[in-house]
Amino acid sequence: MLADAIFTTPLMEALFSDDAELRFMLAFESALAAAQASVGDIPASAAETIQGCCAETDWDITWLKTQTLLAGNPAIPFVDQLRQRVRQKDPEAAPFVHRGATSQDVIDTALVCQLSQALTTIRADLDELINLLTSLKQVHQHTPIMGRTLLQQALPITFSDKLTGWLSGLFRSAERLDRVSQECLVVQLGGPVGNGQSFGEHYTSICEQVAATLGLGFTTTSWHTQRDRLTDLASTLGILNGSLGKLANDIILLMQTEVGEVREGAAKGKGGSSSMPHKRNPVTSTFMVAIAHRTPGLVASLLSAMNQPHERAAGAWHSEWSVIRELVKLTAANLHHSNDLIRTLEVDTDRMQQNLTTQP
Repeated sequence: MLADAIFTTPLMEALFSDDAELRFMLAFESALAAAQASVGDIPASAAETIQGCCAETDWDITWLKTQTLLAGNPAIPFVDQLRQRVRQKDPEAAPFVHRGATSQDVIDTALVCQLSQALTTIRADLDELINLLTSLKQVHQHTPIMGRTLLQQALPITFSDKLTGWLSGLFRSAERLDRVSQECLVVQLGGPVGNGQSFGEHYTSICEQVAATLGLGFTTTSWHTQRDRLTDLASTLGILNGSLGKLANDIILLMQTEVGEVREGAAKGKGGSSSMPHKRNPVTSTFMVAIAHRTPGLVASLLSAMNQPHERAAGAWHSEWSVIRELVKLTAANLHHSNDLIRTLEVDTDRMQQNLTTQP
């Protein structure tokens, strides 16, 4: 679609690309083999061979995608391909590939690795937005503007009051992001039925080492069908997008011809009309409102997918894959647009004063 660039960023496209997903799956298998070798569960020579193969870059992603349609998930053909490579180098090492793990372990952990990097970027972009708004608030600490309730002029406030309102929601989102980054980005390592028995007596140590290698949180309780952490993270992103949408909607209203108190920064080709060249339309804020309308449904999909039976789900787990990725991309795009909007925002203090003195 020609408009796809509105709803993502190049960085997030790269982070959630096929190459990146495969790279994190390989990182999981490498970390698992190293951890198992460190506790004596597999030979050190086997771990070295597995790690060497995981460091290779010439993987047939097209074949993996085709086989996923047959296998049901990408981990099955991925492990088969990795095991074949290991067998070619050391036949005795091949049985130790993916030892004790199950498909959901590698797929979920790779996803969490992607989410960890994505949230770091999102958090930094949110900090930038908070700083921009804080600076704008300081400039307009005493700038009077008409307060509006039910879309009608009410009583005077300051532009700083309005900025304070926007900031308050963003500060709470920053706190939520910090919390979910601490609590929800944990390794998945439960084995076939999630109880860790397939890893033997060193299960706890293996989990801890894999988590440390990948830079993730540590847990020995698998979350194969306990999806509250992922949904918590999604809900946090949904709330953030709601706050960004409210900010953008306020700016759209303040940009109305009859109000004219702020304007998006001017740029060649920005905000025009195909039939009315005199118009200066909101563009960046329109993108933000569009994203804010899309994200609640994605959060709802994650909430719905929490209803997963027994120890492994057929369909509910799979339904999460594209949803969480789209939600992250949209959030990153929304913050990108937000920073562009506030960085270049034009504030018309004369028009604010005029609207104060010409109220009905």
